[in-house]
This record gives sequence, C-alpha cells and structure tokens, in this order.
Amino acid sequence: MASRKRYFHGFVLLLNILTGVLFLFCSFASRLHPCDWWFTGFLGLFFPFITALMFLFVFFWLLVKRSWSLISLLILVMGFAAISLHLPLRTDAGFSKEKQKEELRVMSWNVRHFIPFDESSFKPDRLRHRQQILEQIREYQPDVICFQEFIAMPGDGEDDPLFQLKYKFGYKYHQFAGEDIFGTKQYGGIAIFSRYPIMDGNSISFPPSYDTNVENPVYADILFGGDTIRIFSVHLQSFGFGTREYDAIDDIKAEGDNNIRDSKYILRKMRNTFSWHGRQADFLSEEIKASPYPAIVMGDLNDVPGSYAYAVMRGNREDAFLQRGAGLGATFTSSSSFILQLLPTLRIDYIFHPNKFATTQFMTGGRRLSDHSFLLADIRL
Repeated sequence: MASRKRYFHGFVLLLNILTGVLFLFCSFASRLHPCDWWFTGFLGLFFPFITALMFLFVFFWLLVKRSWSLISLLILVMGFAAISLHLPLRTDAGFSKEKQKEELRVMSWNVRHFIPFDESSFKPDRLRHRQQILEQIREYQPDVICFQEFIAMPGDGEDDPLFQLKYKFGYKYHQFAGEDIFGTKQYGGIAIFSRYPIMDGNSISFPPSYDTNVENPVYADILFGGDTIRIFSVHLQSFGFGTREYDAIDDIKAEGDNNIRDSKYILRKMRNTFSWHGRQADFLSEEIKASPYPAIVMGDLNDVPGSYAYAVMRGNREDAFLQRGAGLGATFTSSSSFILQLLPTLRIDYIFHPNKFATTQFMTGGRRLSDHSFLLADIRL
C-alpha cells in the first residue's frame, strides 16, 4: 500500500514539474520570438488554465507533503509578472457615462464588417444590426473611436456607417484605409473617427514581403486641449478560420484520418499566424517609436497578454485594462465554434497609452454585437 502511495506521489510530482516547465515557457514567452519559438503562441492561449493547475498542485502538496509545495510556489513566484498581466487584483468599480472635461474618452472595436454575431457569411444587415452597434457609440459618447474591420457602404446613402458617424454622430474628422471587398463597392479596413481635429494622418503599409491579408494600420494626429496626440489603430494578422477549421475544432475528439489531417492543418495555420504576429509587431513598434507625439495604441492584436506581440506592441506603455479593468477581461467570443465559446480567457484587444497618462475608467461592452467586445477608456493626459 505504501509503495503504491509512493509511486502515485512520484507520478504527481512528475506532472507538477512538467506543468511548471510549461508555465515558465508561458511566463517568459514575451522574450521569445514566435518565428523561432512558435509553440509559445499555443501555450499562451492556455496560460490561465496552466496557472490554475499550478495552484492546485500547491494545495495538493500542502495536504500531502508540505515541503514539496515549495516547488510550485517558487515557480509561481518566478512567473508572477505574467500572472498579473491576465488578472488585475481589483473588483469592478463600474463605469460612469459622465466624463471629465480634461479627459479623453477612447473606444476600440473590431465590428466584424457589421455582420451579426450569429451569421458567418458576408451579408451585412442593412439597418437593424448596424444601428445596434451605432447606438452603443451614442450611449457612451467616445471622443475618439478606433475601428477594425470597419466597412463603408457609399451605396447606402445616409445609412452608410461612415456617413452616419460623420454627419449624425458628430465625428467630423476621420482617417480610413478602406479597400473594396469582393468587388462590392463596400470598403473595408481600419478607421479612426474623432470629435477633435485631425491635424495629420495616414495608413501604414506593411513591407511587400509580408504576403498576408492583414488590414493596413492607420494613425491620426489629434489636437486635444492644446496638445497633439498620435492615435494608432491596428489589427494584427487574423487566423483566418473558416467553416472547415471551426468544424475541426469542435470535432477535436473525433477519430479518423480526416480529423488528423485537419488538426495538422489548423496547427500549421496557427503556427504561421503567430510568426506573422511577431514580424508585424516588430515593424509596427518601430513606426510607433518614430512618432513625434505621445502615442495611444488601440486595436485587435489577435494575441493574448504575455505574448511576444503584446509585449512589443505595448512597449513601455500602460495597458488601460490593467489600470482600471477587473476579472479576466476577455474581449473575443467565437461566433462559429462551440469549443472556443467556452474559453473565457481570450483578451486580444487592447488600449495602450504613455505611462505619463492615467486611465481613470475602463470597461468592455457590446458583447455579441460583434465577435469582439468594445473597449472604452477615459484617459487623463
């Protein structure tokens, strides 16, 4: 009996050590370029679960053999900085719709081309769904909005989202990098809308060698309170999952050659995307560093906190969520995969600002109006 118990404890200890190694890889993934260490991208997706497992090992050893709990505790201390990126230790303070005059209210939202959450094909609802999204903007009255996967529909006249934002919602100034989608004369891309004057702005083209379908980032120099602030709206490479990929994820337990082949295809596609994240983040970080003005960076990075892309894009800036957010702060909900809908940890949208600024309020909202929630923050300059 004692021998079985000893073998069981040895087996649990081995699992503990292996989990600890995975935890440390996740904790220091921000220093490992995904072009060389591609598997850290996969581990990052499950970092909160790996962390929870490490805490379970601590409690197990405290009950069984206290001295061995020090192994997990030491590993958790080594990775504490990474843990703090995922879970700020505060309760939700709520969000006041009233904004102080000296503060800038900013919003970032990937609106998925205004396609309703429960639809997968490119058939934008002409009015109802679009208006639901715009009503969120009317309710919270942001000063600056960074859209990803925005779409302008000139053929819709006054129902065109760009027309409505500019002429009905008071966003007189905008910067938009839109390209014709599928020859429909509907123009999709990244946009910045502002109530304050845009003194300058442009899109940023990735190098020709970046053979991707990524949206071109946009920047705008906004005059606010006598100061000029450069706003960047960015969207790193999407994974480009379609029906085939989502079906394979939901059928992950299925057996057979087709499932194995699809699983390998998904892993290869994700590995390549993580690599692109690293390259795109490297390129954009240099553009951001070259800004002559303080820069606020907003957008959809398609990568989690603690990743290389997150670390490079954030740089020495503050993460608004970490300053005033609460909980896990997930911003993405898959509209096509039941399995991915169960993951509450996908925080992939961000607002970064200089550390001399302060986030006074932060919230996420608009869940299931898009597959991304919007981010809203009041920033004191």
